[in-house]
Amino acid sequence: MLSFYQEDCELQTLRSEGDYTILGSIATSDPILILHHDDKASSPPPNETGLYHYALLVPDRAALATAYLGLGGKGIVFDGYADHQVSEALYLTDPEGNGIEIYTDRPRDKWVFDEGGVQMTTQPLDLDSLIQERPPERKEYSKTIADGTRIGHIHLKVADLQTSVAFYRDGLGFELMRFWGNAAFLSAGGYHHHIGMNTWESLGGPSTRKSWTGLEYFEAKIPRSELNELSTRVASSSGLQMGDSGRLFVADPDEINIIFTA
Repeated sequence: MLSFYQEDCELQTLRSEGDYTILGSIATSDPILILHHDDKASSPPPNETGLYHYALLVPDRAALATAYLGLGGKGIVFDGYADHQVSEALYLTDPEGNGIEIYTDRPRDKWVFDEGGVQMTTQPLDLDSLIQERPPERKEYSKTIADGTRIGHIHLKVADLQTSVAFYRDGLGFELMRFWGNAAFLSAGGYHHHIGMNTWESLGGPSTRKSWTGLEYFEAKIPRSELNELSTRVASSSGLQMGDSGRLFVADPDEINIIFTA
């Protein structure tokens, strides 16, 4: 896993603490990914709930072209490519089966909204056009995953779509942006989605367990005033607890852990 993320993706190690290695970009010092080594962990069943993919939002099309050419040049096989109308994306899988999307957004004034919310599609990605965005020899494009990259959204496998939508929308206050078959997309601030979820592989599946490889938790950063409001709003709900450090710990209906921080 370290070889893949450090050498192929060229993420940098920000620090190591025991069984944890924190990866990201020195340019921003913000963690992108934390690897937790557990040599007793086992592979989950194929229908487990948990991570479908996490999504790396790169700064622009030139950075997306850099990722495509850089990873492809190192022999990484992509699972797919897509034009989602609001964004353009590459898909791949890390050595332990965790899904990854690398994407860049189109400008918001190009997004189209209708009565169902933001319009999103899955069309073929124009790779020839993307390659034409091959960036000049500039420092910010010197790494496969460009400086300035951050987590743009998380996409989850859930057991019951309506139950999970109700939790994230009614319990946590995310806005439902789109239903799309057996998938749903929710966000804050009018973004196309910060949280995606589907039952394509996990309908009625078992909740994720700490003894399985995969997602341990994800973190959502929100303004402190909203963190206090969220804590008050859901304090009486099960699975919710405010930590001493001003962090809100949440477990969703599939036991997927979320940490809200200011």
